[in-house]
Amino acid sequence: MNLAAVALAAALAAQPAAAEPPRISLVFGADALNAQAEDIRSVRRVDEGATGSALVIRLAGSFDRQMAALTRAHVGETGQLLICGEVVVEPLLNSPIVDAMFVISDTDIARIDRLQALLTGPSCGDAPES
Repeated sequence: MNLAAVALAAALAAQPAAAEPPRISLVFGADALNAQAEDIRSVRRVDEGATGSALVIRLAGSFDRQMAALTRAHVGETGQLLICGEVVVEPLLNSPIVDAMFVISDTDIARIDRLQALLTGPSCGDAPES
C-alpha cells in the first residue's frame, strides 16, 4: 500500500459514523418537527383484533409548542410522518394539533410490530426487516 492510500484509509476511519436519522419526524415541505429516541415519552400499543392495531406515541411536553406552531402554519396541507427516515403515513392536516402526539393504525400487524420496534429499539438500524 502506498503512503497516499494509507493516509486516505486513516482519514476515512477517523470520520464519525453517519448520524442516525430522527426517530420520528413530522414534515411539511421545508418545515419539520424532529425528535430523537430520548424525546419519546411513551409508545402505547392498542390491539383491536381483526381490525388491526395502533401505536399511540407521545413526545416530551417540550415539543407541544413546536407541534402547535408547525401544524398551525400548515393547515390544509399534506405532510409526512417519518419513523427512522421511513415515510409511515402522509396525513392531510385539517386543523392544528396542540399536543405532540401521534397515532398510527394499521390492519397489518407485522407493520405495526416493525414500527414499534423502530420507535422503542436502541437505534433505527436494530429494527427487524419487514
